[in-house]
Amino acid sequence: MNQPFLCRSLLFKTAAITSVLILAACQEEKQEVTTAEDSEYPRAETLYIGGFDWAPPTTFNPLDYDPNFPIDGNVRLMYETLVTYNQLSGKLEPMLAESFEQNDSSITVKLDSRAKWSNGNPVTVDDVIYSFRVDSLLPTPRHDNWKYIEQISSENNTVTFHFSKNKNPLILLNAIAETSILPKAVFEPIVNAAKKDKSYDMAKIAEFKNDATPVVSGPYNLKTYSPDKIVLERNDSYWGNVKHNGKKPAPKYIIHSLYNGNNHFNSAMTKGNLDISSIFLPRIWEKAKDSIRAWSREEPFHQPGSITTLIVAHNNAPLNDVALRRALMHSINFEKIKARAVSNYTPAMQPGFILPFGAEAKYFNKEDASAYGYSYNTDKAKEILTDAGYSWDKEGKLVAPDKKPVRSFTIECPQGWTDWEDAIKVITGSFAEIGVTAVEKFVDYGVWDKDLRLGTFDFAMKTQTAELSAATPWSRFDQVMGAVSYKPAGEDAFANQGRYQNKEADELLARIPAETDEAQLTKDYRALNKIFMETIPVMPVLYRPTQYYQFSTKHWTNFPTEENPYAPPQHLIIAAGVNALWQIQPVK
Repeated sequence: MNQPFLCRSLLFKTAAITSVLILAACQEEKQEVTTAEDSEYPRAETLYIGGFDWAPPTTFNPLDYDPNFPIDGNVRLMYETLVTYNQLSGKLEPMLAESFEQNDSSITVKLDSRAKWSNGNPVTVDDVIYSFRVDSLLPTPRHDNWKYIEQISSENNTVTFHFSKNKNPLILLNAIAETSILPKAVFEPIVNAAKKDKSYDMAKIAEFKNDATPVVSGPYNLKTYSPDKIVLERNDSYWGNVKHNGKKPAPKYIIHSLYNGNNHFNSAMTKGNLDISSIFLPRIWEKAKDSIRAWSREEPFHQPGSITTLIVAHNNAPLNDVALRRALMHSINFEKIKARAVSNYTPAMQPGFILPFGAEAKYFNKEDASAYGYSYNTDKAKEILTDAGYSWDKEGKLVAPDKKPVRSFTIECPQGWTDWEDAIKVITGSFAEIGVTAVEKFVDYGVWDKDLRLGTFDFAMKTQTAELSAATPWSRFDQVMGAVSYKPAGEDAFANQGRYQNKEADELLARIPAETDEAQLTKDYRALNKIFMETIPVMPVLYRPTQYYQFSTKHWTNFPTEENPYAPPQHLIIAAGVNALWQIQPVK
């Protein structure tokens, strides 16, 4: 399961994993061999990657709802952002920007005057302003950023983002780190041609596939594509090479291979036909014989950066009872999930919703975790239930305070996401230990997504905020607790899908983004995490990496690792991880 890259890739993943046709397997085997022997792309000049897209490519239009690799996600090979997040340092680093600064009323970015498009034209402040302005015109994923932007102004080579009355610097910092800067000369005519009265015809905009020599600012550009691969070619005149003493990225070509399912991706990795993969690869310590490793050689092997949870439907009784939720938390065997579901690719779980390591560790309070948190303890779970008026029948099934049997619950996730399926199997067994019946519900991705949006579920596995950013941990809390995103069951909700409500939490969520005093910020996060532990808005299950970063050293070497952390474990293509492309070396 690889959640940070959503939409098309996940839909096809669900379909692919459930497909076991022998013909498909034979075709994949043939494709793996072809990849290794492709003379058009010399192996010493070609980096093969996989797991960031699953669909036969159809569009590279960044304004499309669901473009193919490398346009989707936070991949920075073709289109760049003003700044980019480094998950190792927890800081924003310049990309198209030379520098940026923040004050009480705005964020000002100075554009790097050396930045150029692949056609040789300079990247201008007009390009920057238009790239943000288009999000206010179209229903893009970043459309709501304009709730927090009063205006954007420019002077010489600087762009200033002025906060609106509902000031939220964290959202705007995320915006400047995640909004692709597009060439206005290319996209403005396309958008204008799609205007209908006061709205825009997105279908017409999507007709532009952007697959014929796109104008980009990044180090690579689209060369060709087919149903089984996407080929990028290095832009030897890339403006950013100056940041690397004029050196070019090591691979001349980057090829994203497309396979049908986890097993085929992992097989290609083992055979040396993939150099980098984001696919869940079990028991990676056994793969050293195949020259494969992850960020670290020690557990948890991958660098954790997110929290996978059970989203709880607070609108569905009796899950609105905090005593039941707390008891269920104490029933979960976290260590069994860690071992069985994710090959120990996760540290031991700690209570709360703040990562107790990395940049967030300064906000984690051990005393509060001990006083208000939870751990695997079935006796404690039963004690909580007894104190709340619950009891058990002769068969050991839980009985509610009104003397009626507690109904069974469903726990759902997309079918084929094997790590989550295995975690859910452990959880249903854990619930059974305290007399609660839960049924596994593995469904198509579209069903799972719709159930979450409409609130038609009991429990659903999800990693709500899958990537570290300048806004975490605030954004993680906001996504599961914030009243701003609250919608009644039956209406589409894209955050707070459990329909949780807490006024005290809302006050903290509104205050934290604008807080500049570090001591007060620490205090506010402590208070927010305490509310989380006391009220259980969602049920944290495991820490997981932002991406499963694993690589083969059969054809390339000097990848960033825990021992050599010159770049973050972001696959050499995501955010600040791109810098590693100048440092890897072909095996001679």
